[in-house]
Amino acid sequence: MSDEKPDLVDVQIDGEWHQFPKGTRMIEACRQASVEVPHYCYHPKLTSPGNCRMCLVEMGMPPRPHPGEDNPEPDEDGHLPISWMPRPVIACANTVAPNMGIRTNSELTKDCREGVMELLLANHPLDCPICDQAGECTLQEFSVEHGQGESHFREQKVKKPKNVDVGPRIRLDDERCIMCSRCVRFTDEIADDPVLGFTDR
Repeated sequence: MSDEKPDLVDVQIDGEWHQFPKGTRMIEACRQASVEVPHYCYHPKLTSPGNCRMCLVEMGMPPRPHPGEDNPEPDEDGHLPISWMPRPVIACANTVAPNMGIRTNSELTKDCREGVMELLLANHPLDCPICDQAGECTLQEFSVEHGQGESHFREQKVKKPKNVDVGPRIRLDDERCIMCSRCVRFTDEIADDPVLGFTDR
């Protein structure tokens, strides 16, 4: 049995420094640091397609010096300064790197999540009080926590098939599906029986 320890990298999450094994997904690093990053499509046992976009976070790395410039000086704890990227990245498909910075609750990430939430609800029925999943639904929870409360969309919602028998234990309500692809990836990657898929996505 090998006694080798995994390479650990220093990562700053919302101002606090932590250590994680190299190659850890950013979303898992945040979870291990007790920082919740909202997500729908991510599952630790499945591949990460990054199609829901709810796990957007700000990412930063130590700046690279320009030719002729000195390397940036580390602080008293040995950490280099962080230069933040102008656009957020998805935490489910990116892995941690040495001296990386992650912001999960900045104004930029909050604005992005509000926009993503609005798009996910654009064609979703707004009948939570009579829905069977009311109170046990992460879409409902995240829409309260991360939504903006009012939609800019005034168009009529698209009507789709409801209560479609997919199998002996599964019924599909197409109007409530947000196309997270978890069921598709499960049948393909875990059950090894790719019977589900997307059409006209």
